[in-house]
Amino acid sequence: MIVTREIEIKINESNLQYFEDMGYETSIGEIVKIPTELLSKGSHHKIECECDGCGTKKDVIYKNYIKYDNNWGEYYCRKCSEPKRKKSLQNKWGCDYPIQNTEIFKKIKNTLKEKRNGKI
Repeated sequence: MIVTREIEIKINESNLQYFEDMGYETSIGEIVKIPTELLSKGSHHKIECECDGCGTKKDVIYKNYIKYDNNWGEYYCRKCSEPKRKKSLQNKWGCDYPIQNTEIFKKIKNTLKEKRNGKI
């Protein structure tokens, strides 16, 4: 879950139009406090998250949080998400890591051969 509720952003030329469209009356150089939900999906600002599994806190780049968040508001650290990932791979491919599956391994090998003109 997201712990950071507001974030301070310095207005510059690249984000001025975005905040004007959001209804803020600002000028270049001002610092604006906004809720984390209003950050753009590609934002590189760091937010603090707490793991819903073990409770550890970690700073995460917002765009990465959005990218890997399956259910809005949930966050799991690597330690807690690894068993889920392995279980999903076991159900789909019958292995813990994709490279262990012979079908995937052959596809990777063929792709490397094509890209390197027949040499692995």
